[in-house]
Amino acid sequence: MQRAALLLLFCLLAGCGGGPEARLEKAREALAKGDYPAAAAAASEGLAAGAQGATAWRLELVALEAEARGGRSADVVARLGRLASGPFAAQLTGPLYVQTAGQVKQAGDAAGAVSVLDLGARRFPQDADLAQAIDRAKSTGGAAEVERLRSLGYVE
Repeated sequence: MQRAALLLLFCLLAGCGGGPEARLEKAREALAKGDYPAAAAAASEGLAAGAQGATAWRLELVALEAEARGGRSADVVARLGRLASGPFAAQLTGPLYVQTAGQVKQAGDAAGAVSVLDLGARRFPQDADLAQAIDRAKSTGGAAEVERLRSLGYVE
């Protein structure tokens, strides 16, 4: 009986260390709890463990959201730039940039949110969602947003 319990414990511990799928689950759990640093770390570990295909994309999305909700706009911009030039470039969309900018803004970095919108607008200059988000920031944004928009040439 004791041997079976030890074997079960060993199997559980071995499964928790985990490959990319286990890291994805851990990252999602941390994100749901609002533990953004832990979510980003677990996602990075999953990517480093050799995640491929859909699992890698999901890990990237969790890491992106964790960075955005954690107010790490420089990391968000860097990740989006890397994704735009990598194998997931076709999966990036204007609405994803808008959503991510909203998460950055909710985290308290309004100027960083504008930087995310600008990155999206440069990638998708005809995207209506991005144009609307920029217009909203112009009309309802605080001083930091308007100043960032001005510095990027969206406001005169």
